[in-house]
Amino acid sequence: MWQHLIQKNHPRPEESLELYRQAIDLGLHGNWTEAEELLEKSLEPLELAEAPEAAAANHNLAALLQERAELDGAVFHAVRAVFLYNRLQDLGGLYSALRNLSVIHTSRGESHLAMAAHHQAARARCRRSLASAVT
Repeated sequence: MWQHLIQKNHPRPEESLELYRQAIDLGLHGNWTEAEELLEKSLEPLELAEAPEAAAANHNLAALLQERAELDGAVFHAVRAVFLYNRLQDLGGLYSALRNLSVIHTSRGESHLAMAAHHQAARARCRRSLASAVT
């Protein structure tokens, strides 16, 4: 019943994937302000579609916000990236997101949380190494 409203306000997943790709390209060329706008625009539709790029979009937004010292938003997107990478069983992404979360917590002076994220990152790295050894 409400589907038409969602589609009006949010790009379709294919369009969101293209926005995400454009954001990454802009970021690679140093235009992070414009990249951030595209990441934010693509984020919700990617999450609704359960696209793997949603995890990376959150991860990138966390890094951008951390760079600007907007640490509350950085924590939100870092935790969201951890959740999504974990759901995807993407151990490489999970490791990177947890390391990023550890850095953000350190920036906030939250040493216990930083250490917990660091330990979880080490566990993800070990799991990744074990998974690579098995295949």
